This record gives sequence, structure tokens and C-alpha cells, in this order.
Amino acid sequence: MLIYGLVLAFIIGLVHFFGEEIDERTSVSSLFFASFSAGFTIAYFFLELLPEISMTSFQGLEFVFVLAGFSFFYIVEELIYERSSHITEIKKEFKELHTAFITGYHFCIGIILLFLLNQDFSQALLFFIPVLVHTAVNSLAIREMHEEILDNLLLKLLASFSTVLGVGFAHLFNIPSNVSFSLLGLIGGMFVYLVIHDSLDPQKERPIGFFLGVLAFGLLLVLL
Repeated sequence: MLIYGLVLAFIIGLVHFFGEEIDERTSVSSLFFASFSAGFTIAYFFLELLPEISMTSFQGLEFVFVLAGFSFFYIVEELIYERSSHITEIKKEFKELHTAFITGYHFCIGIILLFLLNQDFSQALLFFIPVLVHTAVNSLAIREMHEEILDNLLLKLLASFSTVLGVGFAHLFNIPSNVSFSLLGLIGGMFVYLVIHDSLDPQKERPIGFFLGVLAFGLLLVLL
């Protein structure tokens, strides 16, 4: 399963690395794509991720990790925006933190990806596709990093392919399943926050895109 994990993680890394080029080519339909991604991810969260987490035993605390992931992003963002409301200034002031945050987030996704592959390939695929779709549009995409970071090829490669590093880490170290499920809950909570923050803007939302995203995930779920 390591080979599958590395391949899937490498695909995510490619989407990250060429995120600016992808964004330029899809700018005309970016609002539709963002809405489709939101529908797909929300459907995954409610139809697959929550039931999967609820099957594990955390003595009634299984959804605390989901709440923690959601709350963490919200609190961090509020603390950052209290210092400045200008996005350019924020990116400059917190460029190192932002880079570390992006890298760590996708490193954790790599750990979860290999864990799910070892559990069930279809579960891993259902996790991988929303991650891949959402990678191109969310605020933790590599293209959202500060220009100085993007100009550093080594740092850009490290951040882009941190998912591959996460897969390698999970392979080298035997991470307990309860820790992996906890991490899955945290990532799930972050997923939902990112969708609400980045995609579900009533003034920009494309309902048909959201509906097609939900429908696409439902069809994928049936096929798998």
C-alpha cells in the first residue's frame, strides 16, 4: 500500500506545485469549481467521514476532534486578523507561519492517506478525491503563500510535496489507529471550516455547482 500512498500523495503534490498555473487556466470557471468542490467535500464529510469516525471508540469523545479541528482554524484566523485586516500585510507578517501551517496540514493528510489505504482502499479513495478537488481552491493551497516563499524552489517543493513526506513518516512509524482516527477527525473539522470560509459565500456561490458536487460524491459512493 506504500506505493499507492506515494502515488496519490505525489498527485496531490503536483496539483499544489502547479497551483498558480491551474488557477490561471480555470479562472473563468473558478466560482463554479469552488462551489462544486464545496458540495463534494460537504457530502464526503456527512455521508462518509462522520460515520467512519463514529465507528471508532473514544469513550463518547469521537466528535470532539472534529470540533477541535474546526475551532482551531477559526481561532487562529481571528487572532491573525486582529493584528491586521490587509491581506498583503498579513501574508508578509506571517509568511513563515503560513508556510509551516500549510506544510504541516498536508503532512497530516499524508499520514491519514496511508492509514486509510491500510484499512480499505475505497475509503482511502473517498478521502483522496475530496482532498484533491479542494486542494486547488482552498486558502491553504501552495499558491496562497507569500511571493518570497514561492520564489524559493526548495521551500516550494517541501510545502508542495509534504503529503508525500507524511506518507513516508506513517510508513516508518507505527502510528496507533486511535491516533490516526483522531487526526482524521481534526482534518475533517478543518475541511468543513475551509469549505465554509472559502467556498460557501452566498454572494458568490453557484448553487448548481454545489448540487452537482453533492451528486457527484453520491454517485461515487454508490460506485465504490
